[in-house]
Amino acid sequence: MRNAKLIDQQLIVTVDNAGGIGEKEHDAVKTSNEVVAYYTARVALLEQWCAGGQPTHIFLSNFTGESAWTDYEKGIERVFNELGEKMPPINGSTETNFPSLQSGLSIMMIGKKVYDFNAEHCLWYVVGKPLVGDEILNNPDHVAKLSELYMLIKLGVIKSIWPVGSKGIGSECSRLFSGYEIKCELPLDKSSGPSSAVIVAVNREQKDQFKDTITTSFFEITLR
Repeated sequence: MRNAKLIDQQLIVTVDNAGGIGEKEHDAVKTSNEVVAYYTARVALLEQWCAGGQPTHIFLSNFTGESAWTDYEKGIERVFNELGEKMPPINGSTETNFPSLQSGLSIMMIGKKVYDFNAEHCLWYVVGKPLVGDEILNNPDHVAKLSELYMLIKLGVIKSIWPVGSKGIGSECSRLFSGYEIKCELPLDKSSGPSSAVIVAVNREQKDQFKDTITTSFFEITLR
């Protein structure tokens, strides 16, 4: 597992947040509230998959204001529409006592363990490129696609999945491959923002199916 919390061997809790990104005047990155919620929910979902889970409940903490709730909900729903799955029920709360100068939200997903991953003797790839901030908005074709990853997980082609965060591919690889030297064409220390890049383990016998399915850029990881 990466940052997920496993409770009672079956219950998986994941969370991600975003601050200073949205529609307010003082936000550092300007984009719609729907887009912010989409990418925040995306990370929480990828963390679920990393731990072998599938979300059953969602909790939204909205620090932006009451008017943002509907758009945040739309962004979360967009994630599940991509998967062809029904969105789990959403609960949560909004800060209404005091106005904020910048946008902020947190999304928690609670899921059940449904996947038992085994990455032994697999090939490793990075799907997507490390992007952050406006790079995400300007380069959507280099963001790993949830629908493709989900299909390959269900088919058993992807045997393990590990989202890349703000510390970069190298930091994630050091946790995954302790003691190995890592070779990859991508910059290893660049932030991957809301997990625009994802590390996956692929069944060697199904690597052609993986390559035929993934439409974003992908790069092999070599271990020495």
